[in-house]
Amino acid sequence: MTEETMKIAVMPGVRQVEIREVAKPRPGPGEVLIKIKACALCTWEQRTYTGAAKGYFPLAGGHEYSGEIEEIGEGTETELRVGDRVTAGIAGCGKCYYCHRGEETLCKLRFASARQYGDLSGPMGLAEYKVAPLEKIYQLSNELPFVEGALTEPTACVVHAQRRLGIQLAEDVLVIGAGTMGLLNMLVAKARGARVMVSELDPQRCQRAAELGADLVFNPKQVDMPQAVKEATHGHGAEVVIVAIGNGMANKQALQAVAPLGRVMMFAAAHPSEELCVDPNWLHRDQVVITGSVSGDVHGFRVASKLLSDRIIDVSPLIEKTMPLSEIEEAFELAIRPDTYRVVLTM
Repeated sequence: MTEETMKIAVMPGVRQVEIREVAKPRPGPGEVLIKIKACALCTWEQRTYTGAAKGYFPLAGGHEYSGEIEEIGEGTETELRVGDRVTAGIAGCGKCYYCHRGEETLCKLRFASARQYGDLSGPMGLAEYKVAPLEKIYQLSNELPFVEGALTEPTACVVHAQRRLGIQLAEDVLVIGAGTMGLLNMLVAKARGARVMVSELDPQRCQRAAELGADLVFNPKQVDMPQAVKEATHGHGAEVVIVAIGNGMANKQALQAVAPLGRVMMFAAAHPSEELCVDPNWLHRDQVVITGSVSGDVHGFRVASKLLSDRIIDVSPLIEKTMPLSEIEEAFELAIRPDTYRVVLTM
């Protein structure tokens, strides 16, 4: 009997990507086989591709994906059925210190569900099929397009960060950066009932933020952004500032624009990283909280899947282009351009 195979995208090294054929996986007890339909190129894959972030090669990337269940492992008890549309999220080990605290994003084995195919390892969403543990699976609406379902993971990251921030109804929120993650932060904050201001240098992205519902948009090239934020908030500043771009000037302006008792979220990673300079007397006096967030937790994925499935937020304007998996190299080159949003591969 001939062994079934599947296509998978692999990065052998920096600026290298190719399609390989490997054995099609089969699910065991407690697992499902997902026929992947769409996978977006996250900034992590982009930075690994360009060498801006450290990579472990050969890498089989892809963690923003959606598809449908093709097979359920023998003996697995679940309400899910073959044909259901799903995405997959974080799956902590359930045994470590942080998992016991309910903080799966800090699990020491949080990539333990990554699969190994010979010399390949990684999340392996850029493939035709993927096996995932049942506890990692989140159901999506059968009416939600697969390309939009692929953005469940980045939405879950935003939900997790904003839950940590505790954004309240009618609070003034400033999002710095109107890329994919900045605009996702804007959409989710708007859904929470906040008034959202966006700061962005690129005029086209400023326009996109306004079109998607930003209450105020500032271009720091044209205005003194922290001062403009204070003028728009009766002199107080923003109660919440989300830094959605890894940039030293953005960090500095975030601290200038935040209100006393406000919260600053360092949402984006920076490559290279720059030191954050904070006056401890200012921090002592104004009682500002500075924090960070990484990935999406179980709560974040549950909420994100509902936000997208029930059309509470619309992520379709954040999809720059869809391309077939066979055009993976061209897709990466498009995705790393500074003027693009999410590029999604279809299988």
